[in-house]
Amino acid sequence: MSIIYSSGSKGGNGKSMTAAVLADYLIAAGHPVGIVEGDLGQPDIAQRFKDTGVHLIAVNLNRAGASEAAVIKFAEALDGLPRDAQIVVNLPAAAEDTLDAMAALLVEAGKSLGHESYVYYSLGHQRTATEALMRSLRDGLLGAVGPARRCVMYPVFLQPEVARFDFVRSGSREEYLTAGGLEAAMPAIRPESLVDKVLSLPGTFTSLAAPDSALTFGERLFFGRQWLTQAHAAVATLFGAEQQEAVNE
Repeated sequence: MSIIYSSGSKGGNGKSMTAAVLADYLIAAGHPVGIVEGDLGQPDIAQRFKDTGVHLIAVNLNRAGASEAAVIKFAEALDGLPRDAQIVVNLPAAAEDTLDAMAALLVEAGKSLGHESYVYYSLGHQRTATEALMRSLRDGLLGAVGPARRCVMYPVFLQPEVARFDFVRSGSREEYLTAGGLEAAMPAIRPESLVDKVLSLPGTFTSLAAPDSALTFGERLFFGRQWLTQAHAAVATLFGAEQQEAVNE
């Protein structure tokens, strides 16, 4: 089984959306799923999945200056989840303040419970976002997992053109890909009226694309056939069929 972290340099970069899409993808594939919400003040995806059969735990991981206590609580939360569950961890904004110094210990804790660790990193388009990503690769959570187990996620709702992200323009992307890292783009839900409706409705994204959902036929057409298909493909870049087969052996 696996622990899949959804990380990023700050809030507003699509970190919670990546975690929610990943959980939806795993549920649709028939996996038992556990979700760890890392910010007690903003349980972004717990409300969506609370009645879906997912195992939900909230742990405060946004504890700069108290990383040891945060990691102890996190390890206890992992130990309380079913051993056969794929675990999605929605990290809080700027989680590296708390966790990066303990990244190797986090990965080791997962292994001791039979879980391999994967990391999605939702990237901002500014220079500061590139610098934060490179720090994580050097000293943090991204660097604590192998290249084939990390994926940079471009949130195109922030910047529709991937080529305009500083990470790409600075040449850092080439270095990252040469080392074997993966990348994908999380699509934006269109139009804006559909965004508001989707985010206000509970339940899995897959259930919202079903004929009996609260979305109209036209909304389901765009949401299910276009956005959801592309969003699932984005998370499958890292945690697709080959990776699932490997961790299930």
